[in-house]
Amino acid sequence: MKTVAIIPAAGSGKRLKSKEKKPFVLLGGKPLIAYSLEALAAAKYINGIIIAVEAESIERLKEIINRYGFKKVIGIVKGGKTRTESVRNCFRAIDKPCDIVLIHDGARPFPETRTIRDSIRYAKKFGGCVAARPATDTIKLVDKNLFVERTLDRKYLWSAQTPQTFRYDILKKALSRIKGNLNMTDDACVLERLGKTVKILKSSARNIKVTTKEDLKIAEALI
Repeated sequence: MKTVAIIPAAGSGKRLKSKEKKPFVLLGGKPLIAYSLEALAAAKYINGIIIAVEAESIERLKEIINRYGFKKVIGIVKGGKTRTESVRNCFRAIDKPCDIVLIHDGARPFPETRTIRDSIRYAKKFGGCVAARPATDTIKLVDKNLFVERTLDRKYLWSAQTPQTFRYDILKKALSRIKGNLNMTDDACVLERLGKTVKILKSSARNIKVTTKEDLKIAEALI
């Protein structure tokens, strides 16, 4: 069974408030993007990796790939204006149909091998799988004026993360239905619009996303 990993990493990282492009922000002396690449390259279940970055960052990314010897990288593409467009650009760069497509954030440096393995296994069985964490806070549904409408039962609420993993044929069909520059905050939404099954996989609390300076400090502590 062949699995290709996609890494959308074309975000500007404005919320990180760094002069450096987000994929190249240093974490423990290494570029942030290197951690995701390292984890995916080390997983025997991954056969190839395709990355989307801003056009002006492509050569710089190539230097990092060569420096760290990431042999599984089979493509680098220009990122889109939205995450969904970047994923679609990566998907189109898969030259031969594979069995499974795994999508992982370039800013999520610590995916566990178990999570990568099980997400592929669940995608094969159910069609789609999302790594996630159960909600621990009480969640309020509010109106546009920030008045509480009701309290949601957190027993059924999960915070979606990545990897998000899908059968190639199902993801191909879902992406083909997207028109224009539709932006979805995660990839499972694409399948949900088709009424497809998406399985939740409980992931590690270490699987954080670096979005702010505070997140960067937490990631440094985890290292």
